[in-house]
Parts: sequence; C-alpha cells; structure tokens
Amino acid sequence: MKFPWNVGDYASNTCPRCRKMVRTRFELRTVRLARSRLCVPDVLVDVCQECDHMVSIPPQSVPQLREAGLAK
Repeated sequence: MKFPWNVGDYASNTCPRCRKMVRTRFELRTVRLARSRLCVPDVLVDVCQECDHMVSIPPQSVPQLREAGLAK
C-alpha cells in the first residue's frame, strides 16, 4: 500500500496559529499525546512553513499513535 504523504511533500492547509491558508510541509516530529505525558518520536505531521506549528496529522500516522497509546 502506498501512503499518500511522504517526508518533504508540500501541501496547503489552514494554520490555527497564523489563522490563514498557508503552505505546509510534511516532517517527522515528536508528538505528545493529549492528556498524557507520553511522547511519540518520528511521527509524520503537517507543519506550517510560516510559524513552524504542527497543523495536522495525516491518517497514515494514526496507527503509530494508537500503538504507542496502548503500550503505555
């Protein structure tokens, strides 16, 4: 199965911090799970190119986060 997004791919999305449509890039980042202290390294996320804020997590990264959540 080919994943739709790879590291270095560009897209456009609405950044919640900039409050506008921006160009984004997919990068590997460490993500902290909500309501826990658990941090998951090397998760593919969508990052705003203007403010460096994480905009979204693509569907292909969700299983990696679920697996880390179950392991805690």
